[in-house]
Amino acid sequence: YGFELSRYCGCWVGLKAITENMDSAISAEINPGRIEIKIPEDFEMPHDGVNVRWPDAPLAQEERLNKYKIYAARAFALENDINRIVIDSQQPRLGIITSGKSYLDVLQAFEDLGLDEELVAEIGIRVYKVGMPWPLEPVKTHEFARGLDEILVVEEKRSVIEDQLTGQLYNWPVGKRPRVVGEYDEEGNDLLTNLGELSPAMIARAIAQRVDRFYTSATIQERISFINSKEQALAKPRKLSEREPAYCSGCPHNTSTKVPEGSIAGGGIGCHYMSTWSKTRPAHNFTQMGGEGVTWTGMAPFTETQHMFQNLGDGTYAHSGILAIRQSVAAKVNITYKILYNDAVAMTGGQPVDGTLSLPELILQLRGEGVGRIEIVSDQPDIHRHLANNVVTVSHRDQLNAIQKSLRETPGTTVLIYEQTCATEKRRRRKRGLLPPAEAKVFINDAVCEGCGDCSVKSNCLSVIPKETELGRKRQIDQAACNQDYSCVNGFCPSFVTVVGGEMKKGAGISAAELSDTLPQPQLPEIEQPWNVLVTGVGGTGVLTVAAVLSMAAHLEDKGVATMNQTGLAQKFGPVVSHLRIAKRQRDIHAVRIPAGDADLVIGCDLLVSAGDDALAKLHQDRSYAVINDTVAVTAEFVNNPDAVFHIEPMKQSIRDELSQGMVDFLPATDIALALLGDTIATNLFMVGYAYQKGMLPVSSEAIEKALEINNVAVEFNKQAFLWGRLAAHDEAQVREISQIDKNRLTPLSGLDEIVDYRSADLAAYQNAKYADTYRQRVESVKAREREILGDNSNAFSIAFAKALHRVMAYKDEYEVARLYSDGRFQQQLKSSFSGDYKLQLHMAPPLLSRRDPDTGHLIKRQFGSYILPVFGLLARLKGLRGTAFDIFGYSAERRMERQLIDEVCATADTLLGNLSEDNLDHAMQIMNFVLDVRGYGHVKQANYQQYQLRLSQQLKRYHGQAVLPVEVAHVA
Repeated sequence: YGFELSRYCGCWVGLKAITENMDSAISAEINPGRIEIKIPEDFEMPHDGVNVRWPDAPLAQEERLNKYKIYAARAFALENDINRIVIDSQQPRLGIITSGKSYLDVLQAFEDLGLDEELVAEIGIRVYKVGMPWPLEPVKTHEFARGLDEILVVEEKRSVIEDQLTGQLYNWPVGKRPRVVGEYDEEGNDLLTNLGELSPAMIARAIAQRVDRFYTSATIQERISFINSKEQALAKPRKLSEREPAYCSGCPHNTSTKVPEGSIAGGGIGCHYMSTWSKTRPAHNFTQMGGEGVTWTGMAPFTETQHMFQNLGDGTYAHSGILAIRQSVAAKVNITYKILYNDAVAMTGGQPVDGTLSLPELILQLRGEGVGRIEIVSDQPDIHRHLANNVVTVSHRDQLNAIQKSLRETPGTTVLIYEQTCATEKRRRRKRGLLPPAEAKVFINDAVCEGCGDCSVKSNCLSVIPKETELGRKRQIDQAACNQDYSCVNGFCPSFVTVVGGEMKKGAGISAAELSDTLPQPQLPEIEQPWNVLVTGVGGTGVLTVAAVLSMAAHLEDKGVATMNQTGLAQKFGPVVSHLRIAKRQRDIHAVRIPAGDADLVIGCDLLVSAGDDALAKLHQDRSYAVINDTVAVTAEFVNNPDAVFHIEPMKQSIRDELSQGMVDFLPATDIALALLGDTIATNLFMVGYAYQKGMLPVSSEAIEKALEINNVAVEFNKQAFLWGRLAAHDEAQVREISQIDKNRLTPLSGLDEIVDYRSADLAAYQNAKYADTYRQRVESVKAREREILGDNSNAFSIAFAKALHRVMAYKDEYEVARLYSDGRFQQQLKSSFSGDYKLQLHMAPPLLSRRDPDTGHLIKRQFGSYILPVFGLLARLKGLRGTAFDIFGYSAERRMERQLIDEVCATADTLLGNLSEDNLDHAMQIMNFVLDVRGYGHVKQANYQQYQLRLSQQLKRYHGQAVLPVEVAHVA
């Protein structure tokens, strides 16, 4: 008669406890590694005995857990010395109990505080390393606690050890029971927060605070003083540009998370969580995985809102999201689940969804759950047309807004499946040859571009980046990052062109081999203590690759190495920080995170992240060196604010302030890498080469190059990037000259005369010489009046007026757009950017040829081939009709507004000059610049004009000392 006794207990001790109390008819022989139990066949198992129960009895399971298994686990920990005292003193006073990562952080805190073996013994510190936090073994714990005045518990997040410890010590006599502090001190104040990760600096401060109660150490005070001064310095107001995580270029979420005006959407787990802070695609709450939409069931009866959208990824749907949909159907609430079917678990690396359903299977399952209406929206709807029936409708993603408006009026639970492959996964598959390369690439005619930002609003894409010109900030496409989503072409602007076929010109691809012959080897640093390297950058640009390559290089040289990557939420565009520590021996490294002020080298691949608090906290004037890329990558703010300011100089100064003179180098690494190697992805290894040649990396160039070979991705390209970085550190002037970045860099005009000359020439080409002379005369008139008021050297207001007047006089009507496509500059741009046989598609909405969207009332853009370019040449020659009775385009409301705006700008200048003084000059210039925001085409420009009028009216009243009510005015695109 046999049964599986192993289910009764978890270890030898528990088994022994059972068998010792068995019926005498049962014999048991227990030996190391072997247990034999013999039960007679006629033996009747007792059902109500104390020690033996059937395996499936719930109460017996509970009894085994609470009476045997927990105590067996404790005995196991005691027998095997899993928890042990690792540091002790002759007369211990302060005990520190810790576990796991926190133990390494404690050791690092000791090192930071200068607590060597001698000082620890003098202070009286005992450290207890817990290998099994639960259940906490009491015998060894009591041995640790005996004789201590106080115990500091160092553990992250939940108080697992602290709560058990206080329970085990509760019955000790008051005189012998040590004080226990951890999450809070004895007065209930925060000590070691449970709200996030603990750092060595936080632990060091807690240890110092507890030690300071009974012992004074100059070494400890010096370290704490440094930490405090660092915090105070970082708390001072600074001009910083923030880098928020953002969706990848071309991410389906950029479109799928939109909701119609007046609707709300719910957030959840996945990349779409970032909608919870989005200004244009907001989600108003979030839940645990599988709870998406469940909150609405409880909220719906108590709100006047009749409907809600709920974002849901296909990975979450497969995991548990279907249960949320099931409850919504059962509860009969009005909700639309927007399931993004993107073919990958994108947020954590593009893995396939476990148990993924095909689209037809997904639809079948949803119908089986009782969903009565299913809409499929796709960028390729034709391949799904066969799925359409009386429940399922298939549409193009351009119809998303109208479909959502219809869904919110449909009672019950409905589903919108947004089908589009993850952009980053597409990119991976194209690199691996699993997906054909995109045929069409987006290109912007920056002369036509107004910089209104409607393309960014439509696409939410950070591959649409700023391009600074003399006539203001325009837009361009970052071809290296673009994933060919094409939603940016929906921006209401005629500057967008798709180039079908052909290839992007990749730049010079200049080899550094010839220059490397005279390159000296640097003196590498000694590493008597761990050498700490902080790498900062932007997600998706290879920051983690830098850490991995340098780690492998150290490993190849038999050095100790530890690395930690903080990647944030997004694979792309969010801040990324890698901590890398290299030592002679692995045991020399305690905590992986670099302690405050202990960075030996900062490789700043991004200026914004390098100037952030996390990076600056690692710098020390006596120890640190930094090399920083000062080519600023676009941030998420640029999507909603076309005039987003990147505070480059203040950020650079904040880094200089934390370092000694000459211990930081700034260089436009992205510009140099792009010019030399044709791809911005070379930037980070270029920076590594620079730092290496400066003698700031404790690994050899041979090891780094070997690590690149092991990585086996674009090996020669990466070696060239590393070598060019070394050459730049050796002779930066020569590398700049070869790359010609300084020659191609825009230098804005600053003097009034040169500003007026440049714009007069542009207006002459725009219309004629007479038109340009009118411009000059008006500027001269304003200049004369300004100097009469403020003196002969004053021209600041005149410069502002000159720029504003040119903007409104050079309004881009049909004749001007035609000229800017046909005057040769556009063709030259194409030739310099593309090679091979390609065709053009121009995306425009001519008022006389385009129909209107029934949902929005806006003109719908159409595609025109290259055949339209000769027509543009003809139309451009008809510019003399502009403003005459024969100008058929001039009768539209937009054109009348543009001509009226010229007079308004001149009138505004007269009004401002009438009350101009030194005190209000800046305010006058600010008001004059308002008109620069009146940009764009069609409904975009009309909306911006209305915002301009409201803003102008308010500020003119304030300028003249009149009281005004505050009005919030937002940029409209």
